[in-house]
Amino acid sequence: MSEQPILQVQDLVVEFPGAGGTPFRAVSEVGFELHRGRTVGIVGESGCGKSTIARSIVRLQRPTSGRIVLDGTDITRLSERKLRPMRARIQMIFQDPYASLDPHLDAGDIVGEPLKLQGMKDSAQRRKAATDLLARVELPESAVDKRPDEFSGGQRQRIGIARALACKPDVLVCDEATSALDVSVQAQVIALLKDIQAESGVAFVVIAHNLGVVRELSDEVLVMRKGEVVEHGPAAQVLGDPAAEYTRQLRSAALDPTTITGRKPRYLLAAIGAGGIEEERTS
Repeated sequence: MSEQPILQVQDLVVEFPGAGGTPFRAVSEVGFELHRGRTVGIVGESGCGKSTIARSIVRLQRPTSGRIVLDGTDITRLSERKLRPMRARIQMIFQDPYASLDPHLDAGDIVGEPLKLQGMKDSAQRRKAATDLLARVELPESAVDKRPDEFSGGQRQRIGIARALACKPDVLVCDEATSALDVSVQAQVIALLKDIQAESGVAFVVIAHNLGVVRELSDEVLVMRKGEVVEHGPAAQVLGDPAAEYTRQLRSAALDPTTITGRKPRYLLAAIGAGGIEEERTS
């Protein structure tokens, strides 16, 4: 692609204090580029550094070294004052839809809060904008007055997506955004994210351990192990015909769709290279 990437991660290193004063390196020299309307997936076992990368990209975690460049601006070491105007451009959908929403606010206030921070002072205008955003994620108009405990897990995650979209971000980081949801709701959220990307051109960074989710959403994939990238390339190639032994092991460990009772989700079939298997009902 000839256009400038919307996000560049260059030689990212993140270390934490370790035993005996020796730092623990959670992420080691990770790099990738992301263009508008495209998706990079990051996969690997628990503890491999996926979420640390996600938190670093949105500057919830300060990197030890390396660069994070958002639309030409290096945000890696910006002060909080200088970073604040940039935060709207890169948003995050968190893993737990129960813990990521304030239980004391209704959905209208949750989604409207970023709008207020961006200068929308009129409360009626914010309420209308929040209602429109909730409708965009396929929640009814009545949702605006309800609190998080009145919604299902999938509906709460939709509120989290609406809140992130309120800022009209250039990049949306999805940190295990579907892992707390059941399979049928996962499929609905995946379809919603794809529709949003097609309409808005927002770029996604998808952090997940579910290879099916990553393959369904991603254009390219990084496979992580112990903080390092072991394979990086087009999603179909990396997940369909992996070169690295570790990626092959991950692929082999993916959930076998033949063990699923009921209708087999297409993204699980595709994740292990079984896309040609006809969906059927099992007894």
